[in-house]
Amino acid sequence: MVQKQRDFLICPACSLLYQDARSLPSPLEEQSRYELHRNDPGDKGYIKWLQSFIHRSVTPWYKGGRILDFGSGPRCVLSDLLKEKGFPVVSYDPFFAPQWPKEKDFSLILLCEVLEHINDPVNAFRRLHSLASQGSLLSLKTQFLTADPLDPESVTSFKKWWYKEDPTHIRFYNPRSLEILGERSGWELISQDGTSLAVYKKTASPEGSRS
Repeated sequence: MVQKQRDFLICPACSLLYQDARSLPSPLEEQSRYELHRNDPGDKGYIKWLQSFIHRSVTPWYKGGRILDFGSGPRCVLSDLLKEKGFPVVSYDPFFAPQWPKEKDFSLILLCEVLEHINDPVNAFRRLHSLASQGSLLSLKTQFLTADPLDPESVTSFKKWWYKEDPTHIRFYNPRSLEILGERSGWELISQDGTSLAVYKKTASPEGSRS
């Protein structure tokens, strides 16, 4: 994947830091990058990392019903681990498992290192809202911005931040931007650890929707 000049903007309302649309990777470039990801079921370190996500982001929140692994990647390792543990899981990925789920009653939706890749998160969350039963949960992992991106020192830190070096990482969140994303898409932010984990609960219809 050819590295492009990347320009970033800041939302004045919520401090979301996002990549300028003019410099976004193409779908083909995205897929090529994802195919390089080492999602190896034989990698003990990777499995340990996923087990930690399950321990912190699945087990405490799961109350029965179907789980959707949204953005499952070229190899559905997280889905496979959950199935081994007896969880009923459906996998979806726009590149590698593109069949949109037929089910409309998911009780838990997982986005493990996915949110930072999504160019239109409000639309994505609204679509997920339509797949979830009332009161269902959405649990995610992504690296949060831990300082005000408008602060000059934060700008310097961002330039050195390893997480932004993946050219398919195009949006970076803090607690306020996570909260506003939920408000605009029908999800209430009920938990976040200030670092990388957040949980939403499906509530009312998305903002501006009559459904």
